[in-house]
Amino acid sequence: MAELTLIVLGDTPPRGIHWSRPGAIHQARWMARNLYSMKMFMFAEQLEYDEETVVRLERLNLFLGLFYTPMWMSSTLAADAPANDLQFMKDMMKFKRTDPEIAQAVLQKLENHKWYLTQEVVPFALFGSRLSDKESRTLLPSCTPLRSQIASDEGNLCSLRLQPRRLWLI
Repeated sequence: MAELTLIVLGDTPPRGIHWSRPGAIHQARWMARNLYSMKMFMFAEQLEYDEETVVRLERLNLFLGLFYTPMWMSSTLAADAPANDLQFMKDMMKFKRTDPEIAQAVLQKLENHKWYLTQEVVPFALFGSRLSDKESRTLLPSCTPLRSQIASDEGNLCSLRLQPRRLWLI
């Protein structure tokens, strides 16, 4: 996916340009569709798509190349997921100036994933790689263990409470 994204954005991957035969669409169907849309765009002239289709593929591939692929490639640590999602939302708010239709569609999809962005999840960001030392020091005091609850939860050391609600929007 990374190599194909480089090609779509006009660069050449270190191993050069080579095309792979399309594979099956199965459990990774969301990934396959992204890869195929990139290839469709790259071969649009040979496939003789009409101009409207080429423009739509170009818009989609701009989004995939500039936002989706980098976010997907950097999403290897679960502790970074909330920060990644919030950054993705911020990026889409800015992308509205370039392509409001795609940005709005992405933001609507992200609404379905905000359910887990709760105060209880924020402390996990301390174990991720996205926060600077300064941000971590700012966040840490807002996470206080509930000692009485820990005792009543049979030693559950993961019980934390965030103080100011605004901090989870770092």
